[in-house]
Amino acid sequence: MPNVTVGADGRGSGEFALDIGSAELSELLFDADGTAMMLHADPDDYRSDPAGAAGPRIACGVLEKLQ
Repeated sequence: MPNVTVGADGRGSGEFALDIGSAELSELLFDADGTAMMLHADPDDYRSDPAGAAGPRIACGVLEKLQ
């Protein structure tokens, strides 16, 4: 996932093209161990492992499938 910029008001949005069908994506995201998203304070440098020198973690969330 590319870097996402969030404004001072805490709002941000993004759109990402994936080279995978929606059924396959759903199967990968919502498998037995689930999926979470972690937000860091700074941009990812796309080089350093494991977190791209992106600074401290500032928010996280679990993705849940809507029925």
